[in-house]
Amino acid sequence: MAHTIDYRSYIANIEDFPSPGILYRDIQPLLADNHAFTSAIDDIVELTDQKPDYWVGIESRGFIIAAALAARHGGGIRLIRKKGKLPNANLVQLSYELEYGSDTIEMTPAMPDEGATAGPSVILVDDVYATGGTLNASADLCAKAGFKVLDKLCLLDIGLVQTHDVKCLITY
Repeated sequence: MAHTIDYRSYIANIEDFPSPGILYRDIQPLLADNHAFTSAIDDIVELTDQKPDYWVGIESRGFIIAAALAARHGGGIRLIRKKGKLPNANLVQLSYELEYGSDTIEMTPAMPDEGATAGPSVILVDDVYATGGTLNASADLCAKAGFKVLDKLCLLDIGLVQTHDVKCLITY
């Protein structure tokens, strides 16, 4: 992957948001610049050698990146949402612990005729990797829903966890 763009220059650093002592990494300037965003999508796909049946976007900014990956590089898109946001009664859900409480995520399961015996393949996509709690729970949810997880990708790693298996375009 040959970065011709300094993606960090498109990330705004917002001090003391959402609370004092937190440095928020805002991806909106990168999303707003068509050339930088398109280049980032092309470079993110280069982080993996896998080609999934579906890109799975994690609520909510992961939807943006997953949709762009699907549109530019093929495959469909699936969504992981917080409990109560999807209308389908046939949902698979998973509750998990976070550093500040717990949460429940849901997705529509794979259909029996999708993919091979291992289920259709997916690559999980999110905007920011922080502690990994939601991304790891999302991988477990995908497996529970009948999907085969090939990889995990993020636009930005804020550097809280030093060792993990998520491939990130920008690392702090």
